[in-house]
Amino acid sequence: MDDVLFGLGILLALLVAVASPIIALFGLIFAIRARREVQHLQLRLNRLESEMRPAQRPSDDLAAEEAAFTEVEVAEPVEATPPESEASKPTSVPPIPAAAAQPVPPRQGFEEKLGSRWAVWVGGVALALGGIFLVRYSIEQNLLTPQTRIILGILFALALIGAGEWMRRRESRFGLLGIPSANIPSILTAAGTCTAFASAYAAYALYGLIGPGMTFVLLGLIAILAMIASTLHGPALAALGLLGAMGSPFLVSSDRPQPWALVIYLAFVVLPAFGVARLRLWRWLALAASTGALPWTAPIFFIDGSNVLPAMAHLALQAGLAAFFLAVDPYRHVADDEARIDKAASVVLFAFAFAGIVVASSVYTGGGRPVFVTAMALILLGAGLRIANVSTAAASSAALAAGTLLAWPLASDIGDAPESLFFQSGDAFALRPYALNTYLALAALLPLLIAGASLLRLARSRGLNISVAAWYAAAASAGPLLALIAAYWRVTEFERSLSFAIVAGIVALAFVLASQWLMRLRTTDEDPAIRLGLGATASAALGALALGLTFALEKGMLTVAFALAALGTAWVAHRIAIPALRYAVGVIGLTVLGRLIWDPTIVGGDPGPVIFNWLLWGYGIPAISFWWASRLLERSGRDRTVQLTESLAIVFAAFLVFFEIRHALHAGNPLAADFSLLEAGLFATQSLVFAIVLTRMDFRRADPVYRWGSLIFKVASFGVCAIGLIVIENPLLTNDRVTGGMIFNSLIPAYLLPSILAGILAYVERGVRPPYFALASGILSLVLQWAYVALEIRRIFQGPNLGFFWRGFAQGEQWSYSVALLVIGIALLGYGLLRDSRFARIASAVYLVLAVMKVFIVDLSNLEGVMRALSFIGLGLVLIGIGLVYQRFLVRRPGNAAIS
Repeated sequence: MDDVLFGLGILLALLVAVASPIIALFGLIFAIRARREVQHLQLRLNRLESEMRPAQRPSDDLAAEEAAFTEVEVAEPVEATPPESEASKPTSVPPIPAAAAQPVPPRQGFEEKLGSRWAVWVGGVALALGGIFLVRYSIEQNLLTPQTRIILGILFALALIGAGEWMRRRESRFGLLGIPSANIPSILTAAGTCTAFASAYAAYALYGLIGPGMTFVLLGLIAILAMIASTLHGPALAALGLLGAMGSPFLVSSDRPQPWALVIYLAFVVLPAFGVARLRLWRWLALAASTGALPWTAPIFFIDGSNVLPAMAHLALQAGLAAFFLAVDPYRHVADDEARIDKAASVVLFAFAFAGIVVASSVYTGGGRPVFVTAMALILLGAGLRIANVSTAAASSAALAAGTLLAWPLASDIGDAPESLFFQSGDAFALRPYALNTYLALAALLPLLIAGASLLRLARSRGLNISVAAWYAAAASAGPLLALIAAYWRVTEFERSLSFAIVAGIVALAFVLASQWLMRLRTTDEDPAIRLGLGATASAALGALALGLTFALEKGMLTVAFALAALGTAWVAHRIAIPALRYAVGVIGLTVLGRLIWDPTIVGGDPGPVIFNWLLWGYGIPAISFWWASRLLERSGRDRTVQLTESLAIVFAAFLVFFEIRHALHAGNPLAADFSLLEAGLFATQSLVFAIVLTRMDFRRADPVYRWGSLIFKVASFGVCAIGLIVIENPLLTNDRVTGGMIFNSLIPAYLLPSILAGILAYVERGVRPPYFALASGILSLVLQWAYVALEIRRIFQGPNLGFFWRGFAQGEQWSYSVALLVIGIALLGYGLLRDSRFARIASAVYLVLAVMKVFIVDLSNLEGVMRALSFIGLGLVLIGIGLVYQRFLVRRPGNAAIS
């Protein structure tokens, strides 16, 4: 019986709390309207008095002027006169005197500020603290009973509020010229409100004079009345009232909390806040009310964790109020062509969508989950469709649907009860959703409803701003695709599924039909929003088709499907000339790049046989697709999107060669931790080939993509050669086995081939790059060339293992190094003379000097017998021959013709 009486008391108190602010709000509205009419009439009377008040002039002039004006009023019509005499006659209308300049009020100094504002604010704070200290003194001295203290506190609060109202009504009498109002009435009213809050809370928390229910109602009523009074006293009191109303439930504790009472209380707290915001045009108050009510979802949820119906009702109710007062009511008269995105309202509505996903993911939501999600999605969708300024709400609705499908609770293996996706009890991570039939029904109906409504709104609108229309297009195109991916992941765990492939094909067909419908609209209307919707639906059709292929084929086809979708999007952007689709190609490219970084082997394991494997399809098709897409997009202009697409094509091609090399050299494991000489040589070869190709392309058409790309690959090749080939994997230092035969072995791809390519790069860079670019490439070519020759000689004489410190040098090997130096020097000299290359001639001189030093220092001490003689004889003959060649060359030069 006590529980029933307690519940009835709470209900009666809530009804009083509900009725009082509503009645007071309506009365306040009528009073404000009457006050405005009286102020309007007063202004009109003041204006008439100022117009009728005579100016400060001499009396004689004023009488003469009035007489002249009277004569003008009663004068007979005058016939027209010739133009010559018009200028000599006085005008019939007296000149209007210029308005006197209004005096500029003097700037407020420190003294005025100190006396008119700061003193008042500090006084208000002191007044509130004085009341608190007085109450504290009475408690410490035990002068008054608790009931008396509370009564005196309430009387003191009423006195402050009454004084504030009295001062407000007579505020104009206390105004001082040049000194603005310090808001004394507002400060007094705020101090009274704080005192009332403290008195009510003290009656509950300190003395136990009232119960939790009555305290709850009193605190809320005080806060609501403070917000209503703020229409007269300013925004500071409104903020205080809203803060007190939102924080009051935290001050009251109860052994039997009632979530439904809190839901009703918060609803009737935000209603006056919205009403005051609407009446005084304080948009910040409406945003603060919605933002303050949203976090209360968590406490309502945890009051009774097994029953989340109050939390769902609170969230849906507050979302509806926020949608109406933040979007529908303020923008109901705004035309579509004048609409611009309201960022603040969009963020608040998206926060409600995110909170809806969190609540829907709870295992306690039960059978009400589909109803709750549908209601939240329809609230957001209705606001977005009705008001173009919050078209983002349509996208938030689509995000809510996809997020719910993603976070849906899963079916438990232990019993019939669902289990949270994020807090699973089993060892294995499961994904299969709970209540699968309900899940699939919601996945099939809700995203398509949101997409269809958004597309219809986009098509029926005229003159929409592109930023506004883009959100409708996103909800119509991306929403179903995201929901399809979420459902596919939860149901199949990314395994092949013919059923989902068929569904993706149906979605693609629906987007194709929508594109055709928009195409027909476009023939009669060239609205940019229609073009945007056409591009979005066409891209969505390609995306759905790519998803269908992914669902039906192996995992690696996801990358292939996205690459083909990017190519199709580029083709659509080229044919229909929709700028937004150009950016979509870049976004898809970055998505593919992220997918490949996440799983470089494409299929999560061995890609297959050498060359013809998943690496070829997973990297080759994206490289071709994005290169082709860049060529299509370039026909309408070369912008950043084209450069990004082309860069992605180059990156995918480089990754293809890189991982194919590693796959071939490491028994099908591209991610092996091993590294070899042959691998380093092939990587250097790859980098040099890309550098050569990009340098040639930059020569034909200068572009940052080619210039920076060639520089990056050149730096990479220098790093691989200097660190990998010369130091880390040098067989002379590692004594690793040189694979292959005596002549055709791993030294050719490791040293000789990069040497040739570095020479070609030096040749290509001449005249295209600064001189030191070609010089560096030429030096790299000569270093790799000599490394190959020296290691090959070592391989012939020492076998596959070329250990340096623990093996000696045979005389034939010593002599061979000298011969190699001479031969290379002669070859470079011949090339330098034939091609008139000064660099080749200088390099030839370096080789010849090294040969001389080798013969006179090394061979003289190490060689014996015929080998020593042959070294010196050969060196002498070569040097003499070189001298003769230089003489003939110098004689044939034009400047030395007289010598011959």
